[in-house]
Amino acid sequence: MKGPKVMAGRGGTGGDGARSRAMSGPTAGPRAMSRVLRLLDLLAARRGGMTLSEASEALDVAKSTLLASLKALVTDGFLISEGGSYSLGPASYRLAGGILASWSMPDLMRSYVRGLADTTQESVGFGIADWEIGQVIYTDGVNSPQPVHYAMRVGIRAPLYASAAGRVLLAYAPEERRAAYMARMPFKALTEATLTTAERLNENLQSVRQLGYCASFGELLKDTAAIAVPVFDPNDEIVGALMVAAPLERMRANFDQLLTALQSFGRRASGLEPQTQDLPAAEPSPM
Repeated sequence: MKGPKVMAGRGGTGGDGARSRAMSGPTAGPRAMSRVLRLLDLLAARRGGMTLSEASEALDVAKSTLLASLKALVTDGFLISEGGSYSLGPASYRLAGGILASWSMPDLMRSYVRGLADTTQESVGFGIADWEIGQVIYTDGVNSPQPVHYAMRVGIRAPLYASAAGRVLLAYAPEERRAAYMARMPFKALTEATLTTAERLNENLQSVRQLGYCASFGELLKDTAAIAVPVFDPNDEIVGALMVAAPLERMRANFDQLLTALQSFGRRASGLEPQTQDLPAAEPSPM
């Protein structure tokens, strides 16, 4: 009985020789490389595999064109071919393991924070939740070059309930964690606009989940405003919040443009939107 077809490339599965051959031949080029990555992404969600026809339809590419890539990927162990179906092979899992081993959220977000700041010319930050103290902590940030701006710096903190980034983190947190926070936290008014009751906060969090973003006008500081969106990991679990902040009146005047840019960068950082332009080179993280 024949087993699944898996052939290791020269130098072992997942080696540089295997990868170069999988991308070579008549279908080589940037589009072919993008096609291969999209195919691997599709197969990661289809444990039962896909036929040539299914893959061709999903990728919107001719069978004859796709078949050359599939054969190369099977030869180098990135795919397994069995019974007319293709599924991920050992070289794909080796590659995924290497990528995950080098994954770092601060390093990943640095370019997106700077890219959003360059695009909006406003202050931008990326924050994570510290559930023990009930605050959002900004692990990266860039100040606006404009003379009057929201002062952002790495390490700055804000209450979860009174900040745009904090409420995004609350809205997408597991229900048990959110309930525990609501039960133990006193809600102190920081300005006249601060949400101070659990009822109003819960209503706002429901709206955040529906809209996919949180806007805060004068709730933390009376003369500033901020918008935040979630950033998700590969399992669609929230890992942080990307935020843009500005003086109150400038935010009101430019809200739609700032929200559009913020949502786009948030989706890109989550791997949910293609990269349409080069991001600025990431600077070394502050010591």
